[in-house]
Amino acid sequence: MKSKYLILLLLVVSANCWAEIEVKKVLGDISIDYKSDSIWKKANADQAISLMGQPMVVPKPKNTETSSINVSAVHDGKWIVFRLKWKDSEVSEAEKLATFSDAVALQFPIKNNEMPPMIMMGGKDDPVHLFHWKYQYQVDAKKGKKTIDQIYPNMTIDMYPMDFKEKGNFKEASREQKDSFVGGTAAGNPQSFPKSGVDEIFAEGFGSSAVSESCQAQGFGEWKNGEWTVFIARPLYYKNGSKLAVGGKSHVAFAVWQGGKKEIGAIKSLTMIWTPLNILEK
Repeated sequence: MKSKYLILLLLVVSANCWAEIEVKKVLGDISIDYKSDSIWKKANADQAISLMGQPMVVPKPKNTETSSINVSAVHDGKWIVFRLKWKDSEVSEAEKLATFSDAVALQFPIKNNEMPPMIMMGGKDDPVHLFHWKYQYQVDAKKGKKTIDQIYPNMTIDMYPMDFKEKGNFKEASREQKDSFVGGTAAGNPQSFPKSGVDEIFAEGFGSSAVSESCQAQGFGEWKNGEWTVFIARPLYYKNGSKLAVGGKSHVAFAVWQGGKKEIGAIKSLTMIWTPLNILEK
């Protein structure tokens, strides 16, 4: 098994060692128009980036579900947007228990753009900044976060006060009253609230991921003919996060989860070396 991962790692490193994403400048406001076809006509051709199954920590995927991701990017001097494409035979969202969402993530160094930290979530005092798009967040933003009775319409809920199917003389509980009996929401866990599409995460090594309560990034994904196309737009400069500069260079890393293949957390396909990022002045 170790030799298998070593061979995969060597293949991925060999395929990606000459890859570089050149980011052209475009006119317009990317924070609003990041999906516009007119913007992407001016972008460089997609760069194919090889992925492999995460080999470092358990649980590890038994198979590599996503072998590559096609990437292009543009900027407007203030914002940068990445267009990410990968093959996936089905659309998956996290709804019922043991079902998971399709997802993709970008990772950037925070302290040193030229000499980034360990690619696996950074290191102590050398953090990374991640942007994590999930299809489930997009569904929630468009249709509203589903309630338990919507997910399990034939289930009688008898564990949440004031939320019985037959309420008798009890009045309908307010949203605040119901949320007080949901541990994550009551504790203010940012993962318990509806999202617009993208999480911003900071990490300093394995198991250190912390979701930011505020999020400036935007995202949108569309699945068509067995392929996802996802846009992730973010400001170039974050005072307390990753800082990208026009005319400067940095690095980026990628990860993909296929929810229908039970991929979540460490079970994912990813890049094992940083991909150089060149932000052109024009």
